[in-house]
Amino acid sequence: MSTERFGLELRARIAAGVPIVYVVTHEEGRALETIISTLGRARLTTWTSTRGLDGDVSVRGAAAAIQAPVTAERPFRVLCDLHPYVGDPEVVRALRDFVGGPRPKYAALIVVSPVLALPVEIERDVAVLDLPLPDPSEAGALFDTELAKAAKARGFPRDAFVRAALGLTLGEMSRAFRLAAGEKEVADGLERVVSEKRAALRRSSTLELIPSEVTLDNVGGLEVLKAWLRSRVLAFDDGARAFGLAEPRGMLVCGVQGCGKSLVSKAAARVLGLPLVRLDFADVFSAPSPEQALREAMRVSEALAPLVLWVDEIEKGLGEGTQDAKQARVFGAFLTWLQEHRSLVFVAATANEVERLPPELTRRGRFDEIFFVDLPSGKERQDILRLQLTQRGRDPAAFAVDAIGEELEHFSGAELAQVVTSALFRAYANKRELTDRDLRAAARETTPLAILYEERIQALRAWGKARARRASADRRTLDLFGD
Repeated sequence: MSTERFGLELRARIAAGVPIVYVVTHEEGRALETIISTLGRARLTTWTSTRGLDGDVSVRGAAAAIQAPVTAERPFRVLCDLHPYVGDPEVVRALRDFVGGPRPKYAALIVVSPVLALPVEIERDVAVLDLPLPDPSEAGALFDTELAKAAKARGFPRDAFVRAALGLTLGEMSRAFRLAAGEKEVADGLERVVSEKRAALRRSSTLELIPSEVTLDNVGGLEVLKAWLRSRVLAFDDGARAFGLAEPRGMLVCGVQGCGKSLVSKAAARVLGLPLVRLDFADVFSAPSPEQALREAMRVSEALAPLVLWVDEIEKGLGEGTQDAKQARVFGAFLTWLQEHRSLVFVAATANEVERLPPELTRRGRFDEIFFVDLPSGKERQDILRLQLTQRGRDPAAFAVDAIGEELEHFSGAELAQVVTSALFRAYANKRELTDRDLRAAARETTPLAILYEERIQALRAWGKARARRASADRRTLDLFGD
């Protein structure tokens, strides 16, 4: 939702007779400017706990501010500091009296608050609106104010800086642009803005901006999934819209632990050329209000769009069997957002314990595709070993990679990486170069999870065969336990 659209929605709710509109935002000043431009300053009275009602300090109490008469000439009252008082019985009674009592036509209370705090008694009589974060046009206007000299003198590209700043509040953008103005190089200025955004997301506690350093070349095997990701790049251009293609919604990658689900999710951002943002449901549920934390995360994600939203081990936050009423509400809100959001947010979700995934999450329409990542085949094991040796400065041609890869039939990708690491430690301790003998010795010391949890892997593979598309092109994937 744009700021303009927010104003239209505010006007529509009031015209429909909604007695209380609750605006959730950390940008009180910007919210007041938008409300004033939408409804007219002459028709508003404004209350804060320090300045009272339009400067009348005799009306400093929240209940008194609600009870003060509204008139047909000034039918709208903006309350800026209400949320700390919603537990006060007198305040609740005043709100209920306003909702149920006589008042001028279209009169309404407009609450502006950084948190959503509603008494249960009036929940059905309140319209909740989120003030959107600044859109590209607002960010561009701020760039023209704060970085006009730098743009002219040092060639700071307007569009790049605006894209980098999206997802910040107007105040955060202003500070980021001022810091960038002190840099002499374009790259340093952009890094300043991105750094400020990374810090702002850390403060939100639920989102984290991740450097997208992983490429598909860093992922061994999974050729079907990698080809699918490459094809989705084409769907982000304007020609795809004209051709009738909808924006890509995302993918759910399920399967055996340690086989590259998280790695390929990170690589998705690089291949799509989009920022990578991680959503942590553990942080969502540790927030004072998980519902509000999720709302804020989705609002910021849409402001940052286009991006890849990485949700790792989604079943731990939204899985069946562990949900209380609060989790159920968060799950429902996230499902609704997955289905209905229209912003260019590509969701890359992973899951290990697929038996805990609710059926609603895996229904078509939430994601473009559901992939199952199996244990690597012989060829994939060889590719992974070559990749791991190369990343550690060794020439794979100097080792019996084909033979060793065939021998390690139960090993996941993570376990193969650990074999190479352990072998390097062994060789270094003996003050000599790495050999095939070190690799085989390290493998003998490792018991794969596929052996320790045979029944679980079997159940995983049965689930994947019926409900998901294989991520690997190699049809010789080892059938460890039979069908």
